Amino acid sequence: MKKQFRVFFLFLLAVVLTACVTGPDEVVRPASQAESPRLAYPARARRLMEEGVVRVRVEVLASGNAGEVRLRQSSGSATLDTAAVEGVKKFKFNPARTRSGRAVSSWVELPIKYVLAD
Repeated sequence: MKKQFRVFFLFLLAVVLTACVTGPDEVVRPASQAESPRLAYPARARRLMEEGVVRVRVEVLASGNAGEVRLRQSSGSATLDTAAVEGVKKFKFNPARTRSGRAVSSWVELPIKYVLAD
């Protein structure tokens, strides 16, 4: 009886350890924006009446802060592109979460729109 219990216990332990190692690391909730301060329209771009959409790729750290920010697609204006990259560095995010609830780093892509009001 003790031997059967020991074999069952070892089998159960192996199953539990396997589940803990493989399952929880799967990301089940992607990163999302938490706070995004209003980005100032660059004065030079406003004067030149430049508009456009800048696409940036942001590394969202497990802390919720922005890590590396890369220009993914230019708006056609270096001024707007630079303002978007620098501005996104101040954003706060909800980090990606694994099945076990652990926060992990991930990447997201954001469009930043610059439109002059009429």
